[in-house]
Amino acid sequence: MKKEAIFAPGLPRPRVAYSPMIKAGPFLFISGQLASDLNTGTPPEAALNPGFPHHGSDIERQTEFVCDTVEALLQAGGGTRDDVLFYTNYLTDQADMHGATQTMQRRYGGTAPPQATIFVEELPIPGCRTEIDLIAILPAVGVKVEHLNPTSLPAMLPRGLSGSALNHYGVKSDQWIFTGGIMATDFNKGLAPAADTTREFPYYGERARLQTAYILDQLKQILDAGGASLSDVVKAGIYLTDLHDFFRVDEVWREYFPENPPARCTVPVSDLGIPGARIAINLIAFLPGAGDARHTVRSDAAPTQLAHEPQAVRAGPLLFFSQQMATDFRTGVPPEASINPAFPFYGSTSAAQVNYIVGNVTAICRAAGTHADNLVRRRGFYTDFSEFFTSFATWGKAFPSEPPASTTVRVPTPLIVPGCKVAIDLIAVMPD
Repeated sequence: MKKEAIFAPGLPRPRVAYSPMIKAGPFLFISGQLASDLNTGTPPEAALNPGFPHHGSDIERQTEFVCDTVEALLQAGGGTRDDVLFYTNYLTDQADMHGATQTMQRRYGGTAPPQATIFVEELPIPGCRTEIDLIAILPAVGVKVEHLNPTSLPAMLPRGLSGSALNHYGVKSDQWIFTGGIMATDFNKGLAPAADTTREFPYYGERARLQTAYILDQLKQILDAGGASLSDVVKAGIYLTDLHDFFRVDEVWREYFPENPPARCTVPVSDLGIPGARIAINLIAFLPGAGDARHTVRSDAAPTQLAHEPQAVRAGPLLFFSQQMATDFRTGVPPEASINPAFPFYGSTSAAQVNYIVGNVTAICRAAGTHADNLVRRRGFYTDFSEFFTSFATWGKAFPSEPPASTTVRVPTPLIVPGCKVAIDLIAVMPD
């Protein structure tokens, strides 16, 4: 499968090394889009008119601006908004959640695709309140997108005037299933009672384990509606409001994925939008056809994860990585990813960490039968933006031609390996 960087006519060129969109076969990977013209910051058309302060909101204007950009990119790639299977909305302010969600639903004529909304510390352009990235698939002839909304699960919030949900739990297109970011809620009392401890018996349970099991049970029902099971999951995104929950989540993960677990990206976030919700999980599943089964990928030239996750999983034409950080999973951040403390001004910590990550990614790609030049999607979760440009310049040197689509946000510190400045989530394509 070949990749192609797409630059839509009339849209500004990126200021750092990423492609606005990568097209690979039927897949469209759209970079995180912000309400910016990449020249003046946030332009007037993405802001509320100060002369009419009660006619709309900044988040609505910014979301509309982002949607216009996304639709221009989709059109340049031969797609439409109906081809979007999943999007992530990164917000900096909890008060913006309602306006952002309502705006997306208006753009989709009522019911938007599966999504994950998470709250982060900062976006890379001051004044921007939302960043949205998407994955779309151009359907093959005769293939119809199927929305997955099991009747055994409660209707999601928010709901339309008719009572219908305004988001789908999941979607299936050909061999692929994407779920939304699921939390342990019954959309009635906030946290579902089955996912929480009781006042009478507060020590007879543990909230992170209860929430993880509740979420995975819901995800099983969504997958089942699409003819899949947890054994078909090839990629998981996990968002945690407290990294102390990571070990407990991993224990439950081992029960639900006893063998061949999916690639996984675990990210700390500021909030999830529902009081008490500590965890959100979204999944990608692959239903293999003849000759394209999934494979767990392992390279001896790259570190082996400590937790219950592989280095990567190959599924048909795509290669999904677990999050990449500058760690050997033995000593924390190893010397080769660090700056010599005796010479602190003779290098950049971020550059050293990115170079270390690129080396591991290259080795994993080689073990899978592809090349790092075939990366199509990158998400960078930073704890510090002070070396953002240096980090991206280092990344750009490794990918001077058609760099992958990219999303960049700042998340709470630390990452799951303290000392790491960035966690990078990646997808690559397999060559023809």
